[in-house]
Amino acid sequence: MSDLPQKIAVVSNIIFEPHFVLMAKRYFGNDVIVYPIPYCEYTDVEYQYQLTESDMIVLWLDFECLFPNFYNAFFSQTKNAKMVIEEVNGLFKRVYSDLAITTNAHIVWFSFEDYFIKLPTVLGYNYNALIDKINVDLSDILKDKVNFIDLKRIIAEVGITNAYDPKGKYRWNAPYSKEMIEAAVKEVHKQYLIEKGLTKKCLVLDCDNVLWGGILSEDGVENLKLGSSGFGRAYQDFQRFVLSLYYHGVILAICSKNDISDVMMIFHEHGEMILKEEHIACFQVNWGNKPDNIKRIAETLNIGLDSMVFVDDSPIEIESVKAMLPEVTTILYDRDTMYEQFSCFNLKSNTSVADIEKRNETYRTNQSREALKTQYDSYTDYINALEVKIDIHEAAPIEFGRISELTQRTNKCTNGIRYTVAEIKERADLEDVTLYSFSVSDRFSDLGLVGVIEIENDTLTLFSLSCRALGREIEIKMLDFVAGKHEITKIDFKSTGKNEDIKAVLLNTFPFCDFHREE
Repeated sequence: MSDLPQKIAVVSNIIFEPHFVLMAKRYFGNDVIVYPIPYCEYTDVEYQYQLTESDMIVLWLDFECLFPNFYNAFFSQTKNAKMVIEEVNGLFKRVYSDLAITTNAHIVWFSFEDYFIKLPTVLGYNYNALIDKINVDLSDILKDKVNFIDLKRIIAEVGITNAYDPKGKYRWNAPYSKEMIEAAVKEVHKQYLIEKGLTKKCLVLDCDNVLWGGILSEDGVENLKLGSSGFGRAYQDFQRFVLSLYYHGVILAICSKNDISDVMMIFHEHGEMILKEEHIACFQVNWGNKPDNIKRIAETLNIGLDSMVFVDDSPIEIESVKAMLPEVTTILYDRDTMYEQFSCFNLKSNTSVADIEKRNETYRTNQSREALKTQYDSYTDYINALEVKIDIHEAAPIEFGRISELTQRTNKCTNGIRYTVAEIKERADLEDVTLYSFSVSDRFSDLGLVGVIEIENDTLTLFSLSCRALGREIEIKMLDFVAGKHEITKIDFKSTGKNEDIKAVLLNTFPFCDFHREE
């Protein structure tokens, strides 16, 4: 099964062709099929079949076409704002209900925009919040069921003058320009990647002239540029941005040519630092070359180089990493132009901060685990000394978000099956499906929910264990638990290119199983 959708249904009351299909093929691949479905006919049998077949539903409804007399009814005081909002959003709750009955596909819903109104030419640009209130109310109603795309933000990026095609509007009911449609399809693609968890995982940061202005070893602490005004503001703004990435699940690491004691002093004592030591999962601060240090970071965090993004202000360092570690995405620090390059991250907005803090605590305490390991000649004795505790129970709905993230972000210790939250909810309701969650702690920290197994009848349909939990024989204990509870005769497996080792573990535990492999 491809990571990208093969069939996309677009339910709308306006025309997007020929641009939408061309842009969809550019972003989703040439094999994608787009079903344009007229909004007024989406309940017809023909279109119901297309909705059922689709991997993704795009709902883009033009407010002006739906409610051509909407504003005059409001201006004439025939209807008040509350009545209008209830009427509009009541209609779209019914639309969602119709779609939910027909399909379990991922739904992307464009919010409404009101830039089509010509009244600002006579009234000026006084703020009318009615459309925004409708959008907020609709988002509150459906926020856990669909992904909303802020259409007004996209128009602002493109520019109001560039976003519209008046000739297309009156000839073909196609009001938006090619540039606007491309920007919208790009955002649909972005939202799909976010939903599927297809993102970079780790941001590796240089320090000098990236987190602060100046070179620590040459300029000294007192001459660094970092603060809320002047030349130091850009660096503090960047740190705030990086901290936001952290709170949305990105692992942060430091790779800097400096003395570690000097860098840690800045993190501990500089009053203008936004980033703190507890936000950083791994420090590689020394005078060695950066490609080797990035490899050490990858080994310490147990993640692939292709999951990493490296930021440095030096073109020489950037080129050396490109040459020696081509899998790593590189970004040359530039105050004004670099932020667009962070689009390689596709991050969910509802990540659990508690889970993030547990993960970082695990990475920070790994040094203690390594020190403990050196005290034992026997690996078994080391595992016993770790005092590993595993809590196993049938997964609760509150855990579905974390379980989805786990299936999507894990590439090594997994059978390769990935689920969205909606798919987990759907499967959890099936009578023959049992979903187990595994939470782990040891003497040094609470790792949180790090493993999941799903059984359907006699088939192991899902296995996923966070890489930060490896090295404790947890995968063996997970499979032994399942073997004691279920008669497994079949294992589903999809290659990620990195999960051959876990295939061997699965087959060792269930040697007589039918092994269903999907490439």
